[in-house]
Amino acid sequence: MSDSPRFNYIITIHNKESMIEQVLMSVLMCCRDNSHIYPVIDGCTDRTEEIILKIANTFSGVPITPVYTSNVHELLSINAGLKAARQEGDAYNIVLQDDVILADFMLERKVESLYKWGGRGLGYVSFRLGANFSPDAATSKAVVPYVDYIENSYGHGIQEAKVIYPGYFAYRSVPIKSPVCIPSHIVRSIGIFNEKLAPYGHDDLEYSIRLIKSGYKNGVFPLRFFSDVKWGGTRTSPHPELNKTIARNMNMIRDMWRPVLDGIAHSIQGGEIVPVPNVIAEDEKTAQSAWIKSRNELIKYQRGDGLRAKIKAVMRIVQRKTITG
Repeated sequence: MSDSPRFNYIITIHNKESMIEQVLMSVLMCCRDNSHIYPVIDGCTDRTEEIILKIANTFSGVPITPVYTSNVHELLSINAGLKAARQEGDAYNIVLQDDVILADFMLERKVESLYKWGGRGLGYVSFRLGANFSPDAATSKAVVPYVDYIENSYGHGIQEAKVIYPGYFAYRSVPIKSPVCIPSHIVRSIGIFNEKLAPYGHDDLEYSIRLIKSGYKNGVFPLRFFSDVKWGGTRTSPHPELNKTIARNMNMIRDMWRPVLDGIAHSIQGGEIVPVPNVIAEDEKTAQSAWIKSRNELIKYQRGDGLRAKIKAVMRIVQRKTITG
């Protein structure tokens, strides 16, 4: 057995037969000798399960253990994966949705370097997006009480967010999925996501409060991935009760954590962008170009234009990496 830390890849999946092979292949290309993949098959009625089992039988070098849930949505699917994965010892849980194609094939080395640099107090980390609490987060009626957004340059190009490039880290109170990383020692000490918030909404926020209360610091560490704005089911066809559920959950969180949330919101929250040693940054020109392209495509999407070309280009990249190793 390798002395390197274990990496558990937890992928929440619902009816994604058109993409799941590329998503899984991208994860396999990140895996090293101590990795395990847990695809959570959440009430799938298409060919998703068949494709996953075929891949599992083909790539015997990396264990792939399917986890089954009955259309319970993302939060409970993540928890099912966290419960199924081994959480003892030195390990990291990489949680991603079925619309994320990982493209940083040194992911495990970089994550290990990040947590060695950040120390035991480094907690929940997003590879995509993060924010701080607004000063009145505990008392306002705001459904999403965030300020100071910061986004990976390979993200969607959110207008109000600062941009962070690979090779750097930004402390933020609330990391936002996906992909994200949760060390196993945090799962053992803090637990899993709060299932009272199911089926979805503000589970990142509530989990972050628990970690900060326990002395951890959270943040954003950009790694290269692809996730087109049109690939995600929640973004393109949200549940009709989504907004009501998020509002309900925010009120519930305020009732549970009001004094703690108020203390965090009035403290000095993360703001710095700092270089991480021993992590080779991607070419910043490439990252900057990716951000500009994502921003332009997000604007096109908001105007109703099509974005089919990007997914084809991404698939070609992943297939080429698969062939060349």
